[in-house]
Amino acid sequence: MWEALNTISHSICRTMCESGHLLAHWLTRILAETFLPTVLLYGTSWPVAAFLLVNAALGAGVLNYPYAYDKAGGVFFAAFLQIIMMIFLISTMLVLVYSADVNKDNTYHDVLLSLCGRRAQQFAALSILLTCFGICITFLIIIGDQYDRLFLSLVKEEFCTRWFYDRRFTISATAIITILPMCYYQRLDFLRYASSLGIFAMLYPVFLTIYEYYKLGVTPGRIKVMPDSAVQVFVVIPVFSFAYQTHEIVVPVYACMKNRNIRDFTKATFLAMAMLFFIYCVAGSFGYMTFGSLIAPDIMEQYDGSDPIVLVGMLALVVKMITTYPQLVVCGRGALDGLYAEFAHLTTDQFIKGEFKRRIVVTTLWFMTTLLLAVLAPNIGVVIELLGCLASVNIFIFPGLCLISLSQRSDQYLEHWKSRAKAFVASLMIMFGTFVFGVVFTKVIMYDLMSNNGKVSHPKC
Repeated sequence: MWEALNTISHSICRTMCESGHLLAHWLTRILAETFLPTVLLYGTSWPVAAFLLVNAALGAGVLNYPYAYDKAGGVFFAAFLQIIMMIFLISTMLVLVYSADVNKDNTYHDVLLSLCGRRAQQFAALSILLTCFGICITFLIIIGDQYDRLFLSLVKEEFCTRWFYDRRFTISATAIITILPMCYYQRLDFLRYASSLGIFAMLYPVFLTIYEYYKLGVTPGRIKVMPDSAVQVFVVIPVFSFAYQTHEIVVPVYACMKNRNIRDFTKATFLAMAMLFFIYCVAGSFGYMTFGSLIAPDIMEQYDGSDPIVLVGMLALVVKMITTYPQLVVCGRGALDGLYAEFAHLTTDQFIKGEFKRRIVVTTLWFMTTLLLAVLAPNIGVVIELLGCLASVNIFIFPGLCLISLSQRSDQYLEHWKSRAKAFVASLMIMFGTFVFGVVFTKVIMYDLMSNNGKVSHPKC
């Protein structure tokens, strides 16, 4: 199956590269090889398409979900907010596939290029680049969280006094020894089977939230029934958006369907959202009800690392982060290569000739920067919120621009009421995405990062 996917992706890449679309070449390869785990050679059915969407959305956001429930105002309000968000998400996903049908585009970026121009495509590439960068930071923070919980459970009081138990050392040592050497490879085919651990690693915390809810005898903190303020609601919207985000692969999945039509894709979308809703509600509800307002940004931090059942989950998460980080470096490096080639006007020969030098320089800078930020970041919740800001751009702003372009294509002066209605809805999407991005970004920078003064939080000490 992987060989079929590889053949398809490289065939598309080769065609686009020969057409002169070097950026599109890299972005297509990134999406095909990184986000789609399996594609049937003769097309996928809509249930398989739903699974691909679930697999793309399910990630590190699971660990932060109980904490997001506390910010959202408790179990019932968080569930209600998720349902509202899913309505918007499904709508924007259908806008993208409807837009893809105009020119039979096969990637998210092709749609933007066709309807919004090359600048929009380049901004989307930058968004993917920053998303990969942020997820790499998140992975390193998760590694540190697992070590913190493990060592605290095993050595107890020595955890806060020994320098080699400090997360700054454990994150750095693990990253330099195990992750950095793999990042310099041009291809990471050997990690494909190891990365299949991802589904298990991401679903295991869901099981643990149920297991620990009935096992632990802790007294939970305050259980909310409403959010503390409207700002908290807007802050948690990007977190939910990030958890359900599949927009970058919506068009490639749609293009791979056996029956490429909006009706079948709508069924796939509803099935995928229902599965994600169930998974996230279980993780969020049981995790939040166990600890209440005492919940940590990473739910795994609060479980006993000496328990073999918890230890399995911790080890699976560490292995998942180690094997997935290099793939995201390749993804981000490819997007950066494409952008650089576009702006530097490189020929194909120049691009190939300078590939090795760029790979070494970009990989080194990428690794050192993400490592530094992971060590300085207060917790995983801050990075998830920033990633949610980028998700709001891909979910609301870019699809809104596509919808405006569609309405103008059929009615340039918006004389018909349907065209005006489409333009109005698109404008609301763009304004909402911009507003959420601005509010959350400002909150994270001013209150979460600046108030932390660069200190790493160690609530266990």
